Amino acid sequence: MEQQNPNFFKEYRNKVEGYIDDRLLLLRLKSVKKISTLIVQMVGMAFLALLSGFIVLFLSIMLGFYLGHLLDSYYAGFGIVTLLFILTFIFSIVFRKKLMRKVISGIIDIILDKKEDDD
Repeated sequence: MEQQNPNFFKEYRNKVEGYIDDRLLLLRLKSVKKISTLIVQMVGMAFLALLSGFIVLFLSIMLGFYLGHLLDSYYAGFGIVTLLFILTFIFSIVFRKKLMRKVISGIIDIILDKKEDDD
């Protein structure tokens, strides 16, 4: 009969514990990588949203002054621009479910594409 190592189970237990610790560390590192990537994307999106907001603001002011000049009434020009914003607001309320589905599916596509690139 073969001679058994008396420390076999102790050594095996140490190897299993080391494996579990390594797997947990790998899981933590992958989580940190995904979270940091997501934060960078969110900051980039926020910057683009802020920039887009300024563009819309200045274009709206410019359109208001232009329409005011054409109509010889700045009240009418800015009133038309305000009406366009009100119509856009109503449109977004009426079609919010479709818009949200498109936005959410776009975000999911971005996340899944990044996941496939990581693998």
